[in-house]
Amino acid sequence: MPRNPYLNRVAIKEPEQFYGRSREVAKIFSRLAASRPQSISVVGDRRIGKSSLLYFINHAQIRARFLDKPEAYIFVLIDLQQKRKLTLTEFFVELFLCIAKEITDDSIKTLAPNFDSLRGLLERFRNEGRKLIVLFDEFDVITTNRAFDLEFYSFLRSIANNYDVAYVTSSARDLQELCYTQLIADSPFFNIFTNVFLRAFSRKEAMELIVKPSTEEGLSLEHYARRIMEIAGQFPYFLQIACSAYFDYLLENDGKLHREEVEENFLDEAKGQFRFIWDKMGEGQRRAIRSFVEHSRVEKEQEHIYEDLKRAGYFIEDERGPRLFSSKFSSVISRPRLITTELRDTDRAAMAVHDGKTEKVAAPPLIEPHGHIGRFDIHRSLGAGGMGEIFEAYDTDLQRTVAIKVLASRFVENDTMKQRFLREARMASQLNHPNIATIYEIGEAAGNPYIVMECVEGETLNERINNGQMHLKEVLEIGEQVAEALAEAHERGVIHRDIKSANIMITSRGKVKVLDFGLAKPTPLLSERTPKNRLTESGVLLGTVNYMSPEQATGRSEVTHLSDIFSFGVVLYEMTTGSLPFEGDTYFQTIETINKRAPVAIKKLRKDAPASLITIIERLLKKTPTERYQSAAEIARELRKVSGEI
Repeated sequence: MPRNPYLNRVAIKEPEQFYGRSREVAKIFSRLAASRPQSISVVGDRRIGKSSLLYFINHAQIRARFLDKPEAYIFVLIDLQQKRKLTLTEFFVELFLCIAKEITDDSIKTLAPNFDSLRGLLERFRNEGRKLIVLFDEFDVITTNRAFDLEFYSFLRSIANNYDVAYVTSSARDLQELCYTQLIADSPFFNIFTNVFLRAFSRKEAMELIVKPSTEEGLSLEHYARRIMEIAGQFPYFLQIACSAYFDYLLENDGKLHREEVEENFLDEAKGQFRFIWDKMGEGQRRAIRSFVEHSRVEKEQEHIYEDLKRAGYFIEDERGPRLFSSKFSSVISRPRLITTELRDTDRAAMAVHDGKTEKVAAPPLIEPHGHIGRFDIHRSLGAGGMGEIFEAYDTDLQRTVAIKVLASRFVENDTMKQRFLREARMASQLNHPNIATIYEIGEAAGNPYIVMECVEGETLNERINNGQMHLKEVLEIGEQVAEALAEAHERGVIHRDIKSANIMITSRGKVKVLDFGLAKPTPLLSERTPKNRLTESGVLLGTVNYMSPEQATGRSEVTHLSDIFSFGVVLYEMTTGSLPFEGDTYFQTIETINKRAPVAIKKLRKDAPASLITIIERLLKKTPTERYQSAAEIARELRKVSGEI
């Protein structure tokens, strides 16, 4: 008699029962198989299959399929789901037990559970030509645990730098959003990861899950595949529930099907997760879905939200056009109790508990304007920055075009990020300079802050560089204006922290505007005049790696205005030569280049570069901050001198 192959509701541990994710698996192994293995962060919602993916790539036969020399790798998987009170000592004990089991060496179990023992073990592995890959399932157990301090993350980063070690983590959100303090979130450790996002299956993967297991059991569901995807979408968890309901019903009723009855069985099991998904969504997402359900179309002002939902799998587009991923989901959210999201406390708590962790589920409303934010008519999205989305808009009162930055939806429940967002506006609003994009005002709509800024038209310096070699006179004129903008900011106690060619605009009249002080941080001088808090005390590792100063890239010391001066040196080198001074195939290689290597000599790349300009750039790019120019104002003066010589 056929057995239902869809009953498993926990992590799949046998590779023959694992379906889909071929693209994600290939991406992970391509990183792990690099000359120096690279770290991966697997990010995805609850019940999306993160744990199953980790078990799959950890299996010996799968490693043998993807790695040229699997025997050179030591894979260990640490399941953290039930270890929320783990201590540092227990962590090392667990790690050593897993390693000992993997390589069948019981002597490892007797090692002292500390940093030095692990470092000694890694020395041994290096001598043996072996690479260690540590898989952490539910790594947020560590990031939310106060037993693991900054030293722990610095150690993990250092061994990844110095040995053939890589990590694969799984978590529901970006790791830095799950840290118990901002100081931990700012650790350079988190910059070594490449994100792999788990979303809904492709249609091909969904069909494989529907057809293959049922066919192997002699009761194929291929005939019902279209309807199964109508109610389950292409999410593996819902597909598993729907296939199970169909399989059981057909088996119990000699192949006869009463569709309404079997789908009611599906909904009985799926509706709890449906409600959880709905409750986790932001108000803007809910509004977009409600509007679509009501009008059967995507409203123009909600297109960007629709695209995000489609990418996540909550909307599907096929020959019939766009539709909500599940007709049953639509019926659940149409109930008044869920439309208003007025859940009972017990319901809310039950939905928020996942694998022993209680999550905050109530999201404040997002700004999702129906064509406007207050008096500002929204024209179009200009793209997303590090902390928010930027729109072009028209100020109907003052009759001018502006840019409005709205806090990113993933940060709306994060009070720390809201404070940082507003801090950006307050700090940048202090700056009044012709070479700095002006902040007009700070506002709030529907509970979400926004910043109204000068809308700068023109091209970015990055685009200008890519269009061909710049004339030296132009290099000096732009460089002088950027230096003057930095001099103004530094005089006011503001560090930009992300100076790069993409953050510098050149208007049609050749005027330079430095954009996006979103990564700005008060200098100690400014902090003395303002109350201290965790936002201003921690060293935030933000920015773009190719332009970072050595101290910013490694987090070794406090980032000061001298870091901006180094980054400006990178921009000046880039303008002069058309290439970046510090590059590598990976994050680690780039960091190593910034820290230890001199860039290619400018004369080799640009024979007509004057010696005085080369001297300025070389001093700007000194590894030691005290050896650089100590003020941007001095740099502006030096560039004017060179310009007068040409």
